Amino acid sequence: MTGSERVMVFGAGGFLGARICALLTERGIEHRGMTRSTGDPHRRFDLATGHCYALDALVAMYKPTVIVNAAAATSGDTLALTRGNVVAVEALLSAMQRTANNARLVQMGSAAEYGGAVHGTSQGEDAEVRPEAAYGFTKLAGSELVLRARRNGADAVVVRPFNISGPGSPASTLLGRVVRQVQETDTLEMGSLEAWRDHVDVRDVADAVLAVALTEEKPPPVLNVGSGQAALSRDVVHRLIELSGTGATVVEGRVHAEHAGSSAGSVAWQQADTRLIERTVGWTPRVSLDQSLADTWEEREVGVAQGARV
Repeated sequence: MTGSERVMVFGAGGFLGARICALLTERGIEHRGMTRSTGDPHRRFDLATGHCYALDALVAMYKPTVIVNAAAATSGDTLALTRGNVVAVEALLSAMQRTANNARLVQMGSAAEYGGAVHGTSQGEDAEVRPEAAYGFTKLAGSELVLRARRNGADAVVVRPFNISGPGSPASTLLGRVVRQVQETDTLEMGSLEAWRDHVDVRDVADAVLAVALTEEKPPPVLNVGSGQAALSRDVVHRLIELSGTGATVVEGRVHAEHAGSSAGSVAWQQADTRLIERTVGWTPRVSLDQSLADTWEEREVGVAQGARV
């Protein structure tokens, strides 16, 4: 880090983007947040639908040294996911090529791009990508656009977080649904909880993003962010309910209408291999899963209010 960084964050109104902006503020790093769904303190712009000239002007005027794209569509039909996760990425890459070709792009990918793995194994950055649902396919398509730009000379990297947890978890996530339902009913309706997922706290992910964004060395093309330890979704849900003190019960097998991710049946196991990011920028997770769950409940009002649009 040189002290002259200017970071532009797309998706600044979302779950992860808001944490990235908060961390930038905490560290005294100049930044500008862009969001499609909220106003102050950020500026509004929708990468998927905004005019290219307007985007060019925004980027050219700010002159960022780093652009973080944390904007994404996490729910909706295939068209909405394609626009939010593919069209938006192409729009940003095109604008950067015209107006900020020396800036570093940090694109937020997803573990959904990998799909499932053999139980007990960890997925490294060289793992075969086998997404199982529209969300994973569209995130992979966006990542491939970024990796193509990198092969053509761009300073670009894809950061693939595994299941992001923590305070402010939106309703599009498993923990966000639990928080929302447990405040409304004594009986929670969930899909299958047989899946094993690697949960990583949103604050740790934000820390990893900045470590990658601000390193003086050119990072590898893809970097995983996770805890390195899978947990059974059933155990995670029941622990969150225990922390809530509500005594709610769970009925499994009822997939909610907004679900865009992979089912437990199609992706039974995911666990991150995080050795590359540890070697590259020295990042390791600090927030335990239990602490993340406790904080998720303590700050539950944020989680209920926060939606999927960023």
